[in-house]
Amino acid sequence: MPKTSNYHKMKTIQLKKRGGSFLVNPTDINSFYTPEFMSEEAKMMHEAGEAFLVNEIERDLDLMESPEAIPLGPGLIRKCGELGFLGLEVSEEYGGMDMSFKDVLHFTATMSKGYSFTGALGVQTSIGIAPILLYGSSYIKDKYLSKMISGELLSAFALTEPNAGSDANSGKTKAIIDNNGDYKITGQKAWISNAGIADIFIVFAKIENDNNLSAFVVEKNFGGITIGPEEKKMGFSGWSTCQVFFDNVKVPKEQLLGERNKGLKIGLNTLNTGRIKLGASSVGVGRKVIQHAKDYAKQREQFGKSISSFGAIKDKLAKMQAYVFATESAVFRLANDIDMLREDFISEGQRFSEAKINSLKEFSVESAIVKVYGSEAQDYILDQGVQIYGGMGFSADCPVERMYRSLRISRIYEGTNEINRLVIIKEFVKKGLKGELDVMSPFSKIYAQLNEELEIFSNDELEKYEQLTDNLKSLGILVAGICLQRFMQELEEQQEISMHISDILIQVYVLESTLLRIQKLSLENVLNDRLHLAYLKIISFDAFSNISKSLNEIVTSFDFENEASDIIKAKLKYLKFPHTNIKESRRFLANYILD
Repeated sequence: MPKTSNYHKMKTIQLKKRGGSFLVNPTDINSFYTPEFMSEEAKMMHEAGEAFLVNEIERDLDLMESPEAIPLGPGLIRKCGELGFLGLEVSEEYGGMDMSFKDVLHFTATMSKGYSFTGALGVQTSIGIAPILLYGSSYIKDKYLSKMISGELLSAFALTEPNAGSDANSGKTKAIIDNNGDYKITGQKAWISNAGIADIFIVFAKIENDNNLSAFVVEKNFGGITIGPEEKKMGFSGWSTCQVFFDNVKVPKEQLLGERNKGLKIGLNTLNTGRIKLGASSVGVGRKVIQHAKDYAKQREQFGKSISSFGAIKDKLAKMQAYVFATESAVFRLANDIDMLREDFISEGQRFSEAKINSLKEFSVESAIVKVYGSEAQDYILDQGVQIYGGMGFSADCPVERMYRSLRISRIYEGTNEINRLVIIKEFVKKGLKGELDVMSPFSKIYAQLNEELEIFSNDELEKYEQLTDNLKSLGILVAGICLQRFMQELEEQQEISMHISDILIQVYVLESTLLRIQKLSLENVLNDRLHLAYLKIISFDAFSNISKSLNEIVTSFDFENEASDIIKAKLKYLKFPHTNIKESRRFLANYILD
């Protein structure tokens, strides 16, 4: 295998990596993490998680995926507490394991195969425990954390209202201050996961006439709380989802979570964690679907031979497998960056929770990227899984059918994918305007060279895809800069354009993550040359095709051709693909996983 070029061995000149910097700065390959090198602790938790899923969930899946399973949820979550599953991210001070974020995500990928129970477990750990751990006072942490990680207290996250979904800050739930300085909360929450089994709720409400939300930890036994009936859903029937009504619920002033008026920030930062975990979940789900589809394709015969021998089936399996590999590359790249930044913050004297909040917040762009890419890759894998089963895929007896229905929610919760696309471009532009990212210097340099010829692609296999990645990064910088200059502050309102810019950034980040992973494996001398090049070629061609489509959408969103002339020039210069036989790469990858 050709050696890795020097470009990605360079260390960035920044003391700390900034979120969004992937587009304008090289990445230090020496600090890049690949999931092939997971820790022994992570392997042990993976094995324990797999055993739990087999013994507790899959042994009676029809029951576990029915409404009758909801009363069983508390007992299963308590078993998770006994096994240490609930405290992976919690500091040792409160009885947790304080694992690295990447080790936590390995476990998330494992448990993502638990159908409805995955949702109940995720609420407890991600949006139940996390906000208390990160924002709770010492009083709140001492009162709740140890009981939450043992499974004694179950939680729910009460943010969404009937008319306040993506626009969460428009919620109408009110908190009135009484003569003792305590609160009385009145309002209605909708689509609250775990509501039917929760002992405590993270409730978001506006205090008096505040313009912004505040957050509270509200116990069910405070009184005045009514839980609505279980919602009838497309899938995840064994996961409690209800409306919750608050009628003058008296909440002691000590139960305020974080600061007054800062509830929306708490909610959004908590959801950042959930977005990354959704990306990790799509890896585990993808693997499970591919296993089912592969096994069925090998045993199903048509026209006298197994359908797994057909090129049309191989094409599907190869793309499904490549999307899992690419998603995994991006998710663990991000997790490692968060871990490293958190350690930097702690070494500077920040407290555990403060360092964790700041490191997660810094990578809001990448968090939204892995959520969008992972959930849409997962949707493709699920859809093609059903298609490989053919008519059987439409039957409730098909093992993929249940997953297909249930996991459609992935593009909706933790912020719809449309909202997340807007978050990507909004946060990227904001970082540039605040000077946190130097976007204009590389933009000016690339724009000045717009009429110059590009170097031809190298004959070195890895270097040619590195050139392609760099070209697509330059294209992303140019398109974002040109559109920002054209629309200025109105770019956010040009959603049809800004979402396609985000799509370009998504493809660039995932492609570069895939390339970096393969370069790192090469450096560590564990590369399977033909296999990993097949992954790289498939994902490179996919990124190239999707970016081409996004550029066409952007160019045709301008009134006149002369307005879009620079984007057209950029497309003609940078949107070039080194010729390769993608069909053969897909066939090779499909044969590899079938064998």
